[in-house]
Amino acid sequence: MSEPQPLRLVIFDLDGTLIDSAGGIHSCILKSLKRHALPPVSFDFVRGGIGLGLAAAWQRIVPQADEEMIAALTNTYREIFLASRAAGEEQDPLFPGTKEALAALDQAGHLLGIATNKGRPGVHHALDLHNLDGLFVAIRSSHDGHPKPHPDAIHDILAKTGVEARHTVFVGDTETDMMTAENAGVAALGVAWGYHSPETLRRTGAKAIAQDFSELPALVGELIGS
Repeated sequence: MSEPQPLRLVIFDLDGTLIDSAGGIHSCILKSLKRHALPPVSFDFVRGGIGLGLAAAWQRIVPQADEEMIAALTNTYREIFLASRAAGEEQDPLFPGTKEALAALDQAGHLLGIATNKGRPGVHHALDLHNLDGLFVAIRSSHDGHPKPHPDAIHDILAKTGVEARHTVFVGDTETDMMTAENAGVAALGVAWGYHSPETLRRTGAKAIAQDFSELPALVGELIGS
């Protein structure tokens, strides 16, 4: 009798990997800066910092800010985000092919998780909006502990699912995601449609790059088995 196949796990980043949230994030940042009488920043600059977590993003945007100002900007951003969401203004779309690739991985028997530096309310709003709630067996947000690239997010999901690191791949679009995978000892799979270039992803540890979602199931199979 053959031995049972080990569980395999695919953990996803959220912003820039599953959902295209850059426009909404930039809008909320501009409103936050205006409320604090600070100068605006460009879309491209904000886009390049997505995935860092709010505190680190504000340090990048307002380098002269002290801890008190960072905390105030973070609170303002969250207030504006929640108000925009309640008004139905933030409708961050899924990237093309997201649902089909997730369904293919799920049908192949892979467990699915999310590790993101987005706050818990934003995560659940995005999943509810796109009818993805219930597909992921474990979700780790910025409210749950150390932000990426600290490996705790990945380690927590591994502990919850019982899957070994060698049977796990982390899919993301930024160097923070690739560093997180390396720090946690899991395979890093970059995506070309997100907020950092494929060259940056390869330089920071990506074992492979998916050009679109249709390539994702096969690449996952190559990295950790089908």
